[in-house]
Amino acid sequence: MLHFSCDLCGKELLPQADRRYVVKMEVFAAHDPNELTEDDLSDDHLESLSEMLQELEETGDDDPEIAPAYKHIRFDLCPACHQKFLRDPLNKDTIKFDFSEN
Repeated sequence: MLHFSCDLCGKELLPQADRRYVVKMEVFAAHDPNELTEDDLSDDHLESLSEMLQELEETGDDDPEIAPAYKHIRFDLCPACHQKFLRDPLNKDTIKFDFSEN
């Protein structure tokens, strides 16, 4: 038997009694390709590609500054958290700054 809990509040969701909602997100780098020019087609990029691959081998794949190009995320939510998510999907309302009035 599968066990589900709300990924936001932690409430256990019973398959027979509780309604649950699934939120799926895809995160990827936006890429707007530039127009190719004759110079792009005539240049030999093999050397620059080789340098990039060598740098990647030296630094390794575990560099935290390099974000993955694509990420798929899935969340299970209870009805209350589902409503909360729909009202504010980016959680902007909870981020409040309390600046002093100098």
